[in-house]
Amino acid sequence: MNAIVQAEKVLQFFHDISQIPRESGHEKELSDYIVQFAKDRNLEVSQDEAWNVVIKKPASAGYEDRPTVILQGHIDMVCEKTHESNHDFRKDPIANIIDGEWLHADGTTLGADNGMGVCMAMAILDDDTLAHPALEVLCTTSEETGMNGASAIKPGQVTGKYLLNLDTEVEHEFIVSCAGGCHVIVNIPLLRENTLPGFNAGLTITVSGLLGGHSGLEINKQRGNSNQILARMLYALGKQYSFTLSNFTGGTKHNAIPNKSVATLAVRTEDVEAIKNLIAHYESTFQHEFAAQDPCLTITVDGTDVPDVVYADDTTEALISYLYLAEDGVHSVSKSIENLVETSNNLAVVKEDSHALSILVSVRSSSKNGLDYLTTKMLLLADTLGVSARKTDGYPAWEYEQGSALEEQALTLYKKMSPVEPTVNAVHAGLECGLLKGALPDTQMISFGPTITGAHTPQEKCHLPSVENVYIYLKELLKELH
Repeated sequence: MNAIVQAEKVLQFFHDISQIPRESGHEKELSDYIVQFAKDRNLEVSQDEAWNVVIKKPASAGYEDRPTVILQGHIDMVCEKTHESNHDFRKDPIANIIDGEWLHADGTTLGADNGMGVCMAMAILDDDTLAHPALEVLCTTSEETGMNGASAIKPGQVTGKYLLNLDTEVEHEFIVSCAGGCHVIVNIPLLRENTLPGFNAGLTITVSGLLGGHSGLEINKQRGNSNQILARMLYALGKQYSFTLSNFTGGTKHNAIPNKSVATLAVRTEDVEAIKNLIAHYESTFQHEFAAQDPCLTITVDGTDVPDVVYADDTTEALISYLYLAEDGVHSVSKSIENLVETSNNLAVVKEDSHALSILVSVRSSSKNGLDYLTTKMLLLADTLGVSARKTDGYPAWEYEQGSALEEQALTLYKKMSPVEPTVNAVHAGLECGLLKGALPDTQMISFGPTITGAHTPQEKCHLPSVENVYIYLKELLKELH
């Protein structure tokens, strides 16, 4: 669009990286591309075993005595698509479609989170006319699935005094603190038995139409969780009719609120119509409950082949009970920062393998005590139901360093450049700054970026004028930091 002038190179690089698959855990091709980008420009570059890339560029003339600045972003993306899309994230490029002031994909996530931030850093490196201190560009991997790249950064890989994390999704907002988190993996033994005589009809129940969204940034919207809604539906159904469960799946990512869950049942033929009527009744009930936050919620019932093998009663009871009883959504809000979710839970993924049904629970909190408390509750619930659960290694919160020189300079400059007053916030999501602090304990950090909506969903969009504004500000900030 015509308004994009200074950030034109940013959008060109974003188009280029959109041709390269970069699902979390599969970023090597893009990592290699960025290494070659640096070599083509005779810049010092290194790539570690986690495929993180560090590029160093000397200070421009007159800026040699300024402190080194790290520009940081992650190169992986959440790969979500609409149910109608046949996109293959392992090989197909991501469409870049301009619609007015917005950039979006075609039925998939766009990857502006955090590709746009990475491309801003690349554009800075590509421009030899800019005034700037010594730069270290850090491109990390697997941020969306556990921040594995940031976890692998060792002391000495980057050494800058200031770190600008370019992974914030609201223009005019500066993030100075973030939540920590961990996962709880619940394993329910997958006991199976043959379908009993008399259960001679098969039904598939699907909960869909939910908005889902980022389980940190959008958990405050209290959107429905398809896994829990389906469990509530099955619990209510079991109070009136006999059924056996042969399959339950829902959710795809630990950091996405699940928006579709499916269960397959064996039921008695004489109960089919009554079951359909009951589910229609509960669909109306749930639609009323979630009318404000999920107006398109649907629960459908379709006939299917009678499953030959079903879950044993103990397996079914443990699964439904855990999903029904477990907390989901906002657990507590901050008492000191207005409108900030402090602790939350996401019943993210239910899937089965040959031996177990697993429930992936994502817990977040900006309070260590809050994180420990809710995590223990999730573990204790599993123990009470007689199934196993374990906590995986988490990531630390990024604690606020009030009054830092970086924050003061960044905000002072922004107020001079923008008619919009900047906001300083903490965020209920994981940013890599918390982990990077381990390797950079003395580095001051701040996070900002262009406006992105619908992150982690096929509705993801990036506001192009904000890309221009943030890029102009970033270039000026590099000139001013001291």
